Amino acid sequence: MKKTLTIMTLIVAFATIMSAQNVKAIEKTMSLGKQKGFYIEVEGGEKENLKDIWTDYMKNFGKTKHNKKAKEYYTKDVRIPVISSSNSVDVYAIFEEGRNQATIYVWAVSGGEFVDNSKGLKIFTQDYYLIARKEVINKEVKEQEKILKKFDDRMNKLIKKNAGYHKDIEKAENKIRKAEENIEKNLNDQDEIQAELIKQKEVLDMIVEKFNNIGKN
Repeated sequence: MKKTLTIMTLIVAFATIMSAQNVKAIEKTMSLGKQKGFYIEVEGGEKENLKDIWTDYMKNFGKTKHNKKAKEYYTKDVRIPVISSSNSVDVYAIFEEGRNQATIYVWAVSGGEFVDNSKGLKIFTQDYYLIARKEVINKEVKEQEKILKKFDDRMNKLIKKNAGYHKDIEKAENKIRKAEENIEKNLNDQDEIQAELIKQKEVLDMIVEKFNNIGKN
């Protein structure tokens, strides 16, 4: 378990270093046309899960709504100082499923204009990525823990069976030892009875001889 958590910590630390490089500028079509924003790919992420993480992330700033037609999430008229220290901000996000990853696209409007290549928006997206990546890795850890528990349960059952087999052997050995003792006692009893049989035969022979001798003298 400690080893697993250590690996998770190292991965998250590495993700922290690399996330700034992974956040990239893009010009992409969204509900307000083709606009400049940022995107980042979350390794191992699933679109639906990333949506939930984004909604929770944005609760720190305001209420997020879903534009089903545009498949877009938006949070309007909120204060996000890292993006704009003076004006309120509208934030838009779109999620796309990929192979073993999901991608989030983020745009921000401040003062009536799209934030173009803003370092603040990049940091904002980067911070979300770290939260999402931690969630993904935490989910992977839990899944691996379940697998580990299954193997652990199987191992415990095998150990229990092994102990049972040893008990069976011990019982069998005790039974064999008892049988050997009984065999030895049985042989001794046979010797004693054999001696008694010889004596009794001699007694019988004497009686028969007496019987046969009646009237001969």
